[in-house]
Amino acid sequence: MCFGINFPEVLLISCYELGHQPFSLASPLRFLRNDGMNASGIDLAVENINDYEEHIKSARLVLVSVRMHNALRLGVAASKRIRALNPQTHICFYGDYAGLNSDYLCKEQYADSTISGEFETTIVELARAVVDDSFQSNVPPLGVSTLHSVAKPVLQRTSFLVPARADLPNIDSYARFRDDKGQLHLAGSTETTRGCKYVCRHCPVTSIYHGKFFVVPEDIVIADIRNQVGQGVRHISFSDPDFLNGPGHAHRVVAAMHSEFPGITFDFTARIPHLLRYEHLLSDMKSAGCAFVISAMETLNDDVLEVLDKGHTKADIIQVIGIMKKAQIPWRPSLLPFTPWATLDDYLDLLNFVRNHDLVQNIDPVQFSLRLLIPPGSELLEHNANAKWLGDLDAANFTYKWSHPDIRMEQLWSQINRAVRKSQNEDIDHSKTFSVIEELAYAMASKTPPFTRIVSQKRPIPAGLTESWFC
Repeated sequence: MCFGINFPEVLLISCYELGHQPFSLASPLRFLRNDGMNASGIDLAVENINDYEEHIKSARLVLVSVRMHNALRLGVAASKRIRALNPQTHICFYGDYAGLNSDYLCKEQYADSTISGEFETTIVELARAVVDDSFQSNVPPLGVSTLHSVAKPVLQRTSFLVPARADLPNIDSYARFRDDKGQLHLAGSTETTRGCKYVCRHCPVTSIYHGKFFVVPEDIVIADIRNQVGQGVRHISFSDPDFLNGPGHAHRVVAAMHSEFPGITFDFTARIPHLLRYEHLLSDMKSAGCAFVISAMETLNDDVLEVLDKGHTKADIIQVIGIMKKAQIPWRPSLLPFTPWATLDDYLDLLNFVRNHDLVQNIDPVQFSLRLLIPPGSELLEHNANAKWLGDLDAANFTYKWSHPDIRMEQLWSQINRAVRKSQNEDIDHSKTFSVIEELAYAMASKTPPFTRIVSQKRPIPAGLTESWFC
């Protein structure tokens, strides 16, 4: 959101950040303004690029945040519009997916440069060079990749500043928190760490951070939360790849937040092994207002989990379900059911597991349609370079093509993808959509479901956000 008659010389654009007011705009905005730059931000998830034509025409540098695959698709579309309005401006894509797709973005002239890893200080250096007319494509600032110079991800510790959120779109433009009584509340988000110390092979964070993570100081996190609470936020999503990478830090942040804002609820994402290892922290998390926890369950097939290097097994999943019930914290698993290694029987097992463990309302229907993405630089390529199922790089779609050895899985994915889109467009209840998914899967397997079609609702719908999670 941009105000005033002085159009910015540096314009930051976010395309999509999971329904949250984007940290990826707020944080670099603070760094740029502290350096004396006239900088503003636009969030295309809730704003229209056509309303900012004059801002784009005046900008010397446009920075496009692409921290997720979906954001990258939208970012390319935005770049085309930016080029049409201001052919002379320097466009830089930043975020994990910018680094993984730098070659394509620069060759196709969607970007003049890219930055990945810890981006704030490098963005400032790039802005100085562009605004001062000293930028050289063959010798860019450290950490900046161009068509003529390839840089590694920036993995140096950042001296974080409190994100600048005041001029971003109002917090009520974003997803709400829905409590267990169905009431909606304004929701915000922040980050306590960046990167991840684990190396799941399919995760884009692994390809950028390679097992490193960086802590955002407690005072910065609390100040960011304080500013959002001042805007009316009543729930905070900790959007770290894994909130428990630094368990002591996470515990201190939660305690400090609860002490200052005892009525604020929160959610976080954590690996299944972390929920097992740090079970002793969950009671404190619950007391401090934890409303739900997200974990990447992915699949029940132990062989597939090993291929992905997830660090957990089906037995661990079952154990975590018990731990979360004991802690009285709703558990919201995310899934990756369509991979080259998963079978149709695996899919049926997953559906039965979800039904039998009363998880239907805990899992957004889109999760049952998610398909493996293999971006350039993925760790999976090193282990599967000669696999028969692996195709060529589809650079324009930012992933390697792959085909399942069982054509039924390809057909099922297509059918379920359509069913999920229909449920989203028509706002169909989770349980009804789940029943449709079951029917499709059992029909594809030429099997009769061993249960009635109706999915019973054994308890209130668990707390969650009004926007489904997917990358």
